Amino acid sequence: MNRRRLVAAVVLVTGLVSMIVVGRAPSANAVPVFTTLGKPTMPFVPTGNFITSSWFCPGVPVGGEGVGGSVIVANPADAPLSGQITVFTDAPDGAPVTQSFEVDPRDTRTIDLLELQQAGTFVSALVEMQGGGGFVEQRAVFPAGNAVAPCANSTSSEWYFADGFTLDGSTEQLVITNPFPDEAILNFEFATNQGSRQPSRLQGFPVKGNSVAVITQASLPRDEAVLAVKIVASRGRVVVGRAQQYLGGGRLGYTLSLGAPSLSDQYFFADGEVGDGIIERYSIYNGSDREVAVQAVFLGVPLADDFANDTEIVVAPGQVGTLVTADVPGLPAGRHGVVFSTLDERAIVVERAITRPAGSSVVTTVVLGAPAALAGPRWSMAVGSELAVENILVVLNVDGVDATVTVKALGPGGEVAVPGMESIALPAGGVTAIGISDRAALGRPLVVESTSRIYVERLLPRDASLRGRSGSFALAG
Repeated sequence: MNRRRLVAAVVLVTGLVSMIVVGRAPSANAVPVFTTLGKPTMPFVPTGNFITSSWFCPGVPVGGEGVGGSVIVANPADAPLSGQITVFTDAPDGAPVTQSFEVDPRDTRTIDLLELQQAGTFVSALVEMQGGGGFVEQRAVFPAGNAVAPCANSTSSEWYFADGFTLDGSTEQLVITNPFPDEAILNFEFATNQGSRQPSRLQGFPVKGNSVAVITQASLPRDEAVLAVKIVASRGRVVVGRAQQYLGGGRLGYTLSLGAPSLSDQYFFADGEVGDGIIERYSIYNGSDREVAVQAVFLGVPLADDFANDTEIVVAPGQVGTLVTADVPGLPAGRHGVVFSTLDERAIVVERAITRPAGSSVVTTVVLGAPAALAGPRWSMAVGSELAVENILVVLNVDGVDATVTVKALGPGGEVAVPGMESIALPAGGVTAIGISDRAALGRPLVVESTSRIYVERLLPRDASLRGRSGSFALAG
């Protein structure tokens, strides 16, 4: 691709983002209604005059020392936020447990899920709140490293993962929550190195109402460097998370993330990096019934004669294409963003796995890309860093104009700009990494605001005693 075509591609991407974001802006005179959502997408903060809002968390592990998790509810408003949490389990005789809660103005509430339900191997939560504006995330605790994940705005009849990994004893578990009283029926399809597989034992798979079901490694393909999953409900709607423990094959660590509730034609990532000892791989799963051509455009990198920036991946139906950045000719060292696009509407899911050095070892983290519709000037996170470390936030500017970024902490005084982070320069189409060291901001919810449309990823410490980071997107809005 020559430079003129490259600029046209980037302008097209930005234009699409602009049209979609403008299309979802709320009316100034909106009448209060119960939360209604279109096609399920990556979680975001509901705004407007909602009477209620619901968050469906993907689940945390149960059992053993140093294993568990919590749900964190943030209330940025000037009035108390009330609601209730219902905790589900995969224990055969486990019943849901419901508890009311209240969050003070401009504060958070952390709810330890194991204090409410300790039966089974995984528990998950449904958080229902009065009004919109509050937001919810979960933190899974595991000896190999903690992992933060957003909670979904809604259930879905479809769920996808692109970057499963079961080499050298690494394990994967699919955590399925049915928060409704009626039984759900699911069908599973896997993309493996031997082609598409549909195990008979995972067709017409029942998930009882008000419960969690776990598909363990024993039921999944082994020794797979790339294992994609497609889950379609023939009856009901569910929430699906994925827990992965990396034990070899060049990966180490633990992730627990929410799946993609629908296919898309475009995915953005803010936190890419080329450097010594870093392995960055993108897995593109084609969930459609037709071959697709996917274009990868790297953002935040300088134009250079030896870097064409015209990578294309052709993916067969039901299969996975991969892109390893070390194999991209001329891609400069350092940080970059990237956008994957296809002209085939609702066809793909893209996940990024980065393995970085961590002391004398390495740590792998996997993040699902963000769709174009969520690009916006504000991103929120209930979980910030409790430790003062560098590069906690990675921000990508998807507009073609220079911008500034302000990082705010939520506290008793409301959203207050972190000293020294009031107007951080962010070039057009650029990427910047931001550290958090001010004590007033540590351990508090954070808000990132920009004069342009942005995407925000986090690189949180896995634990105070562990080296390396756990990646996750913040919440748009």
